[in-house]
Amino acid sequence: MGLGDGKAVVFVLTALRDKKLAALLEKTAAFAAGEIACDDNLSSTSNFPLDIWLKMGRAGLLGLNLPVAYGGGGKSHLHTVAAAETMVRRGHNPGIVFSWLYHLVVAHLFIVGFANAGQREQYLPGLAAGQITACLAVSEPGTGAHPKHIKTTAYRQGGNFVLNGEKDYLTNGPIADLFIVVAQTGVQNHRKEFTAFLVPRETTGLTLTGPLDFQFLKPAPHGGVRLDNCRLTDSQVLGTEGAAYQDMVVPFREWEDVYIAGLFTGGAARQLQLLTDLLKQHYLEVTDELAGEIAGIQSSIHTLRVLTHEMTAMLDNDEKHPEFPYLLAEFKTLAGELQNRVRSLFGDRLPEGCLGLDRVSADLTAMVQIAGRITRLKQVKLGKELLSRSHGGV
Repeated sequence: MGLGDGKAVVFVLTALRDKKLAALLEKTAAFAAGEIACDDNLSSTSNFPLDIWLKMGRAGLLGLNLPVAYGGGGKSHLHTVAAAETMVRRGHNPGIVFSWLYHLVVAHLFIVGFANAGQREQYLPGLAAGQITACLAVSEPGTGAHPKHIKTTAYRQGGNFVLNGEKDYLTNGPIADLFIVVAQTGVQNHRKEFTAFLVPRETTGLTLTGPLDFQFLKPAPHGGVRLDNCRLTDSQVLGTEGAAYQDMVVPFREWEDVYIAGLFTGGAARQLQLLTDLLKQHYLEVTDELAGEIAGIQSSIHTLRVLTHEMTAMLDNDEKHPEFPYLLAEFKTLAGELQNRVRSLFGDRLPEGCLGLDRVSADLTAMVQIAGRITRLKQVKLGKELLSRSHGGV
């Protein structure tokens, strides 16, 4: 269901009022307040809190969107993203929610979406319970995840594959039990073919590298792996051999963007809460202009939330929506403008005693900056596509 039929936003807002979602958000809020918000060190530590992670597993949160048959909660994208907003707003830490969402996206898209029956039985119950953490390994040192630059290879030798290469910038890499490694396995019509492999952490020849100490979204862990002559069997091939990039990596980017949109929206709501608390403490004189700015920030958050929920509903609809890339680009543009508005209230200096606002603002600003260049390139591409159509794409 897309915006063009005039019904999509009403559909989404109605769906978000159902009783099951209300119960989920109440449960999520209680967990976030009781287990995450109470830890003031989360936003400054590089040590991932495995104790909280295991509690998330026992609470059913690490399998929230996985099938009930494998111990998951069977929740939709829309419900999961709404829960993420609540988790950030009530837990006060975007970083751990980033790790959580990444786990959910990788487990659902790759294992639920492409694993065979045996692979599902082997991994899904552990993923849902938090006993297994999965990590997507595509990006490589110095080159990122562009298919032209991926050097990791897997070639057949006897009845096995031999995997060699290095991956980096892997979210949840340092805590991962299972790596989904994308490697070149051939060339067809002058184009590289890529295959995804299920590579457990204990595989001979796999070595962890890092961790990387990013100064944002703490305590989300990032690191890498080195793969030296790792021997894999056909049972470790995930999905169709040679089709991993188009089948898995490309949709992963969309899923990741939409889930992170939920994280950002929840973070912005927390940011506004902290802003209004400061103003109530009379740090600034509340003029008509300032009151209007606060209302404008709230309006932007509402707009971002509607965009997020609409894009999430499109994922649930499981169809191609021509509006999707435009909504995503607009979300990222508005997110950047929102952070500019927040910064303009205080300039370069926040008052003393507002470390929470400083940290969440730094996380949201970093997310905007990372997405900025990609957003501009995407908008140029979308514009050229529109101009190439005889009727302007209307």
